[in-house]
Amino acid sequence: MGLLTAASRFRLAAANLPAYLDALPEEVPLAADLPRRLLIAAAGIGTVSASARAEPSLELGPILDKYADALRAGDAEAAVRLFAINGSYMAPGSRAAVGSEALRAAHQRLLATIKIDLEYDIREAAKYAETGWLRSTARARLKVLSSGVESTSFSNQLVVFAPEDGVWKIRSYLSAPAPAEAAR
Repeated sequence: MGLLTAASRFRLAAANLPAYLDALPEEVPLAADLPRRLLIAAAGIGTVSASARAEPSLELGPILDKYADALRAGDAEAAVRLFAINGSYMAPGSRAAVGSEALRAAHQRLLATIKIDLEYDIREAAKYAETGWLRSTARARLKVLSSGVESTSFSNQLVVFAPEDGVWKIRSYLSAPAPAEAAR
C-alpha cells in the first residue's frame, strides 16, 4: 500500500496532479524509495487543486506533544499508538520503520538505548481534507543509558497525518539533524 495509496487519494481529489508524483519508475520498490516518495507527496499536497484550501491546524501539534510525552516516559507502546497502522518513522541513519510491528521494534530499540526529553517548536501546520502535515524543529536532551553520557541535539521534522477511525494519527514522521540555530 504505502504512499501509492496517498497518491491515489490525491488523484481522486484532483484530476491534474503534478507530473513529478508519477516520475519514479515502476521497478523501484516502494520501501526502497519511501523517503523520496514521502517528500514528493508532501510537496504535492499544496498543488492538489485550486479549491483545496489549507486550514491552519491547532489539532496536530498536541499529537506531537503526546509523542514527546511517550518518549520522555520511555513508553514505546504509547508512542506507537499515535501512528497510523501503516505509519512510518524515518530517523537519520536508520531504515524506515513501516507498520505497527516495525514501529514498535524501532521505538523499543531507541528507548532501550537512550532517555529522551524532546521539545517541539511547530513552525507551520495545515490540514487538507484527509491529509494534515506539520513542519517543526526539536531540541532533544539525550542520555545514553549504558554510559550516562548526556548531550543535546537539534532536528527538523516533517510529519504527515491522516485520520484513522475518526482520529488523526501520524502517517509518516521524518526527522533530520539540524544545527542549534535552526531550533531558535
